[in-house]
Amino acid sequence: MAGSSVKDITVLEISYEVCNKVGGIYTVITSKMGRMMESIKNYIAVGPYYEKPASLQFEKEKPPKSFQKAFDSLHKKYGINCHYGRWLIEEARLEKQRPVTILIDPAGYRASTNKIKSELWEFANVDSINSTPHYDEPLPFARATGLLAEELLKSGAIGGKVVAHFHEWLTGAGLLYLKANRVPCRTVFITHSTALGRTIAGSGREDIYRLINDGLRKKQTVSDDKAREYNAVDRHTMERASAQHADVFTTVSDIVGTECEFILGRKPDIILHNGLDMSKFPVMEDLSDLHIKYRDHIRRFVMAYFSPYYPIDVNNTLFYFISGRFEFHNKGIDLLLDSMGKLNNRLKKSKSSRTIILIIWVPCYVRGRRPDIMDSLALFEDLEETISEESGRIAGRIMDFFAQRKKITCSSIIGQEFLHELKKAEISIRRKDQLPPVSPFLIDSNEITQGLERNGLTNSPDDRVKVIYYPTYLSSTDGVLGLSYYNAMMGCHVGIFPSYYESWGYTPLEAAALGCQSVTTDLAGYGRFMKPNIRKGDFSIMVIPREGRKYEESLECLEEQLFSIYGMTKRQRVQFKIKAKQLSRLADWSSLIKNYIRAYDMALSKK
Repeated sequence: MAGSSVKDITVLEISYEVCNKVGGIYTVITSKMGRMMESIKNYIAVGPYYEKPASLQFEKEKPPKSFQKAFDSLHKKYGINCHYGRWLIEEARLEKQRPVTILIDPAGYRASTNKIKSELWEFANVDSINSTPHYDEPLPFARATGLLAEELLKSGAIGGKVVAHFHEWLTGAGLLYLKANRVPCRTVFITHSTALGRTIAGSGREDIYRLINDGLRKKQTVSDDKAREYNAVDRHTMERASAQHADVFTTVSDIVGTECEFILGRKPDIILHNGLDMSKFPVMEDLSDLHIKYRDHIRRFVMAYFSPYYPIDVNNTLFYFISGRFEFHNKGIDLLLDSMGKLNNRLKKSKSSRTIILIIWVPCYVRGRRPDIMDSLALFEDLEETISEESGRIAGRIMDFFAQRKKITCSSIIGQEFLHELKKAEISIRRKDQLPPVSPFLIDSNEITQGLERNGLTNSPDDRVKVIYYPTYLSSTDGVLGLSYYNAMMGCHVGIFPSYYESWGYTPLEAAALGCQSVTTDLAGYGRFMKPNIRKGDFSIMVIPREGRKYEESLECLEEQLFSIYGMTKRQRVQFKIKAKQLSRLADWSSLIKNYIRAYDMALSKK
């Protein structure tokens, strides 16, 4: 980027997920980091210091004198320790210039927690008298970020036009400190989803959208009593105060913007849609080869998983998947399982031959791996090695027979010892009168396993929809599937994310960027963002209607979409995969980063 287009400002981007991966905000920050550093002259990331994640993602450096002066002051006054260095972000476009990062350890400041709470109440009516540990843990860090900005300005480490950009209620105490003490620093506050809205939606006790629409129609905002009802008053009042005191308030999608108007009492000044750095994703030509590579890897896993129980034709199989946090209702896992149950019954009645494998990558607590599945995987791995060795010997025998003009028959080129080994393997692996488990891991009953059972998705031989529930984070070295998350996605055909409550939704965007057909909804920020670009009959990125619809209506629509994909030819699926990849570029940070710059300009223009 030309020097003239770089903004001569300083931005402190403050988040609990800087060098500390907890959720989707980590992806937001890291994926745009390269574009941010190209656009802003002086960018500094600020996050909490936790030893384990820092040891993997943070490279400590000796701070410049002006920074050290600020750090010494913070330690002397408050017992706060600051670590200066670089965030080792793989996604950064500027490989030789990692972002300057400050990680804050507020250990010596935790004794001041009650004092911080008192000051927040006095300044902004933040009600934390009955706060939870979830609120108390990040509070000293959050306040320390405001103290840090103040000391950096005093020491001359930063100056000129300065913007502090705070993510979520977890950092709100820092923003409120700057405002209460009139520190000469402009502020931007972004909520990725409101704390109270997410809590209400996830509870399933009432319709969050009806609540919002009724409130706005009456020109009302949510009451503190509603926050108390859901035991969220501490987070809610912190978030509301941060939104109302920020110079610029923003969020990630139109649907959350409406939510903020009712929940937080302020309409966002600008929408900052989330994106990805598409230059880091394979091009379509490479994706075709990668899909075949990882699809075949998954096929081998599926073969080892199911064939001990009954025959399965992995070459006539489609892989559907869902991934994300365990939010059964919010993420639409309930809708997915119900739709797959209906689809399974429909396909069984029609005597369809093709099989769908639904893979559920949703983490939960596991007690370990299933020994029977691990035995099957080990046996199949040994068998593959044996077959590979025998293949070389068979090739040699064929050449010998050909050279000697001997008649080539199966019995003459396949060794009896090899056939005996195959027979032994078949006998040892066969599990009669059993069904394949729904998970290769030992897990307790939960909403997902109950939903599978309720819908008859039990991996019976006649099921056309079979299930593998994979409740751990994917890794190429996990010893089970043995694929990273993105590689596993590339091996599948369609990602299904029928969310009820989703402020943005990175998963359908990632799936599309990796050349998969994907499903989202009009209650997801990304679905809203994409809907104007999707034409009727387009099965590349599908936006299921859920807004203002009965559950049964959305269920029927999702099942129809999934059935349509099932019936497509390979050529049709490839065309829609190409289109999905093309549409994913609409959320490239190369286009969306300008909104962040605009938000900073708006903050700096405030008087």
